[in-house]
Amino acid sequence: MRAVNRIATALLLALAALGSPAGSRAAGVDALYEGSVAGALTEAGRGAAAEEALRQVVVRVTGRRGAATDPALAALYADAPRLAQTFRSGTAGQVIASFDPSTLDTRLAKAGQRLWSRERPATLLVLVAPGAAAGARFAAPGTAGARREAQAAAQLRGLPLSFPSGLAPAVEDASYQDALAGRLEPLSALARQYGADGVLLGRVAPGGIAWSYLGAAGEVLVTGTPSDAVQALADRYGALLASVPADAGRLVAVVQGIHDLGAYAAAFAAVSTIPSIRGVTLEEATGARLRFRLVFDGDSDALRRAVREAGRLQIDDSAPSGGELQLVLRP
Repeated sequence: MRAVNRIATALLLALAALGSPAGSRAAGVDALYEGSVAGALTEAGRGAAAEEALRQVVVRVTGRRGAATDPALAALYADAPRLAQTFRSGTAGQVIASFDPSTLDTRLAKAGQRLWSRERPATLLVLVAPGAAAGARFAAPGTAGARREAQAAAQLRGLPLSFPSGLAPAVEDASYQDALAGRLEPLSALARQYGADGVLLGRVAPGGIAWSYLGAAGEVLVTGTPSDAVQALADRYGALLASVPADAGRLVAVVQGIHDLGAYAAAFAAVSTIPSIRGVTLEEATGARLRFRLVFDGDSDALRRAVREAGRLQIDDSAPSGGELQLVLRP
């Protein structure tokens, strides 16, 4: 049975990594490229906040806690004040700094980092303490602090997290007994009812909380605080699902409406002068259509923005596309 489970888990993770809707109930995570740190919205405060905020973002985007102190990223962190796009006030004296996803992804990919997309597996957190009253099995007053700590860690790592609520009394009691006994299989079925890919179980005991997980990341046992448990699960997911962007530096653009040699030369010059282009290869010339392979410092969204900024080519969103960027040479 364990061999079958391992095969099923490997298949699930492979499909999730490819973005297949059959692979998981992945949830979109917002604010991946925002970091929140204590500070003030002064010039000096923004400069000081930018680097720490960028470290938070890089950990969230790469799925690696070690990325915050990775020497290979020292130059990136030194650039934090310049890379920050906006600053705004948060709650409790926090400064929120945001970074451009395309720019940061490009820098991270060039530094050899793997990236974890915003579509991420969701987790149901089941936290139980012996003696919890009926009707509050999964929200006992003594566990409120642990739930808040877990939620804060999940937000920091970009891990979708939910809690069981609104259960019928009989279902709540049965799930509570399963949780106290450490039975993860029936709790995994409960997680699926909440659209989650796995269940993280915390059992409160006098010596601390015993943590266990079952789901898309396999089976995980963790000791420590609620933050430790969530961080360890995020590390596991990041190691399994983060990847180098497939289209980084290998993009295709098609220019339509090329009817003579003059237009051909103008199209080639226009493509070659797009900002951040490092190489252009003409792959095909068919009728009025030129197909270029581009070496570009960024992904497809960044390329579209660069084309608009250059102004010599127009994006044709109405043209059928097989993944290529469809362009028209301006008169």
